[in-house]
Formats: sequence, C-alpha cells, structure tokens
Amino acid sequence: MNRKFVRTVVLLFLGVLLAAVPALGGCGGDGEEGKTEIVYGFLWDLTGRAALGVVQMYNGLQDYLTVMEEEDPIPGVTIKVATYDTKSDASRVPGGYVWLKGKGAVMMSAAPMDTELLASNAAEDQIPFFQGSNQLTTINTDWIYSLYGAPESQIEVEMQWIMDTWDAYPTRPKIGFVGLAGVPFYEAQRMQVENTISENPDKFEYVGAQMAPTTTTTWGVEAMKLESCDYIFAGMSGPPLAGFVRDARARGYDRELIGPSESFWAFWELVKNASRAEDLDGVISASFYPLWDEDVPFIEEVKSYFDEFLSPSDIESELLGTGRITGWGTGMILYDTVRRAVEAVGAENVDGPAMRDALIATDMDSGGWGNQWKLIEGVNAFARNVRLFEYDGTEDEWLPVIDEWMTPPSLAGSGG
Repeated sequence: MNRKFVRTVVLLFLGVLLAAVPALGGCGGDGEEGKTEIVYGFLWDLTGRAALGVVQMYNGLQDYLTVMEEEDPIPGVTIKVATYDTKSDASRVPGGYVWLKGKGAVMMSAAPMDTELLASNAAEDQIPFFQGSNQLTTINTDWIYSLYGAPESQIEVEMQWIMDTWDAYPTRPKIGFVGLAGVPFYEAQRMQVENTISENPDKFEYVGAQMAPTTTTTWGVEAMKLESCDYIFAGMSGPPLAGFVRDARARGYDRELIGPSESFWAFWELVKNASRAEDLDGVISASFYPLWDEDVPFIEEVKSYFDEFLSPSDIESELLGTGRITGWGTGMILYDTVRRAVEAVGAENVDGPAMRDALIATDMDSGGWGNQWKLIEGVNAFARNVRLFEYDGTEDEWLPVIDEWMTPPSLAGSGG
C-alpha cells in the first residue's frame, strides 16, 4: 500500500481524536454569561471512512461561526455546535439523535442516509435537519433541508453528458458501477445509474454493479469484472474510493472513472496520495460548488481566512478537499437563520419550528455558486445547479467539461 496514503489516514484519525473528543465532552451548558445558547447538533462520522471530508466540513462550519461571532455577533446569543460521532455505524445514529436532542439542539445536521432514517423523528419532535448534501428520497421531505442537492442529481448530468458526447453510436458506451453494499447513500447512486440506463436502452450497455462490503480494502476482483467498461461510476468515499482507484489503475484499467463530488472532490487528497498523477488523468467529477481556483467572492472569503489562520501545509491539504467549502456555506445559512429566528421570536423562544421558519425563508447571495440560495417548491436544497470537470494529471488541475451551470431535472422543482 502507498506509504503516503497510509500516513494521511493515520494523521487524519489522530487529528480527529484530538479535535472531536473535547467537543463531545463540552456540549450543552448555559453558554456565556448573560447569553442564550442556540444548539446545533452535528451527528456525523468523525472517525470512520468519511472522516476526512466530515472533519473538514466541521472545521469550515466552526471557522465561519467564529468569524461572525467576532465581527457581527447576534446580540445576546451564542451558537454552540454539539457533536456526536456515528463512526460510520448506522446503529449509533438513533442514540446520537436522542443524545443531541437531550443537549437542547433546535436544529441538526447528519449524513443524508441518516437524516432519511430520522425523518419521522424530526417531524414528530419538530427539529429541522440542515446539512451539506441530500438524497432524492428526502429532497422534498418536511424538516429535512440541505445546502446543495443530491449526488443522484449530479449523476443525471453526467449520464446526459455521456449521451451527448459519445461519438461511436450505434455502438453503445459500456457503463459499470462500483460502491459499498448496503449503504443507502451509495445504493441510491447505483439506482440512479441503472434507472437512466433502463430509460435509455439504446444509449447504454450496462456491464453491471460491483457492490462490495464496507470492510473491503483490496479491489482487484471488482476492477477485473468492470475492466470492459468505458465509464465506471464510483459511488463511495474515503479510503475505499482511493483503494479502488489505485487497484483499478494498477490492473490496467485506462478508461473513464466518473462520479459525484461526494466521491472524488471531497476525498481528492486520499485519492491523490494513493495513486500516481498520470493514473488520475481523465477522472470526471460533477459539483454544486465553485472550484478553489475561481475568482468569486465565496472562494475569496474562505481563502482569506486560510491565509490568516492556517499554515501553508494545512492550506495545501484543505485545497485538496471540499469539506471546508461545504462547512463555510452551511455556516453562512445557519448563522443567518439563527439571526432571523431571534429577531422573529426572541432568543429565549428559539425552538425547532422557529428555526425551520427562518431557514425556509432564506434568500441569500451565494457569492459565486450556481444560483441564489433560496428554496423552490418541491426541492429542499439551496444550491441546485451543477457543472462538470475533468482532471488533467499533467497540469494537476481540473478543467471544465460543462462550464455552464446546469439544473438537473430532479432539482427543477414542481414548476420545472
């Protein structure tokens, strides 16, 4: 195994343990003297396979809240992020929800598959969820909201792009899928690929899906079974994704690897550390958010924070992921939501319904994302437009494949 890859994973786990344990022990309380504490519950995988992206997201959220509480505080209020580590274990999710509810959380964040599991609890307890991503199964579910849309929607755009650009018809492109078995977030992506193929039988040839156990560490068998594919969709994250890319390329697969941002961009540091640059050439990823090298206000603001507070080595690591982007964007909407909820009902009266009312009324300039952050009927996600990029291994940069923002059909809303 690549030694740099191993070192990255080990350092990640050590960093999480140092950062997350104090947070677990310090949740709740009365807040600063004379201030009302508004609690946001963070129910996420802090030490499991998705930890790299999740910890970056958590840090981005805390970065934004810290800046705003110093520069533009909400009078009489402090926002507390209470954390609970699910450790990539679905059995910990219900207990974590109850624990955070007991800490007084009036809004929570969790992985999309976990919010789907907790949807009825959220509705019964009237505690809204607001997190980075979503699933199409909950994109129009009351009490569940997200910064951006679902990975399935990104796959919609990618499948359409393949149909539009494949130049060998009537020979159809061969499509395969690789993911982790039994994980709803990844199974939903597989189903999106398969549904698109079934709806367009004259446009695709389906080689099949290789769904491996979550404990899989070597991917030679899966790579071999998909070796005839023109495109392999990767529906997984963290070390499993990096391991598959490494093993597929090592066994000679030289065609297209493709997936949503939750696969490739969110864990690009792990993928790069596990493979040679030339082996990553041609990887295709979709995204709801702007790239790190774009000259837009949102990115400039996050980078300005980096320059002031992060070391050069930490900045280099953050720019190989997207968690800080998601966290900062989540923080923007969360902070604005708390401010308006306090203005509407008073700090001491802020509860789940007040937070939900304020959240769904959000109307913000996104500073360079694909659309204004404002909900539309039928879609409980703020960022709904997607672009498509391809990695150039020679130049070590992502180049636009579709540079115009596109709205996937699943995110067009009831009037779309």
